[in-house]
Amino acid sequence: MTKKTTTLREHLDDFIADTLARCTRCGKCFEACPMTRYSDGLTNAEPQATVSGVLDWLRQTPGNAESVAWLKVCTQSSRCIDACPEGINAMKMVRVGQMSAMGSLDVPAEQTKLIGRDAKDFFRVINAFAGTQMTAEEIERWQR
Repeated sequence: MTKKTTTLREHLDDFIADTLARCTRCGKCFEACPMTRYSDGLTNAEPQATVSGVLDWLRQTPGNAESVAWLKVCTQSSRCIDACPEGINAMKMVRVGQMSAMGSLDVPAEQTKLIGRDAKDFFRVINAFAGTQMTAEEIERWQR
């Protein structure tokens, strides 16, 4: 019988534990990402090392520079989800990594400086762009 989670934090903790247990760090999710070719910090990055860095963020410890660069450019295309041979939602893995890097998962403030203000601004731009494609009612529904 599976454990029923009652809070968002419990859900995230369960997701993190499952991801850390099942991820083989093969890098297929990174390789499938269409945004990596557009980042100076990722064009020659090792997929396995980059994924390992994201997993470090899930552990609430700073990841490597490549993982920070990937967290910054992810636009949630979802191509990484189908690429994962372990069936992990890699898009969610990256999103939770972003949350950790920005301090949303109780990560010490000095560690969140690695992702920086520009990434936070980037996410605001992405949300604003999404807003141009949805009605006010749709945005309100998704924000609930």
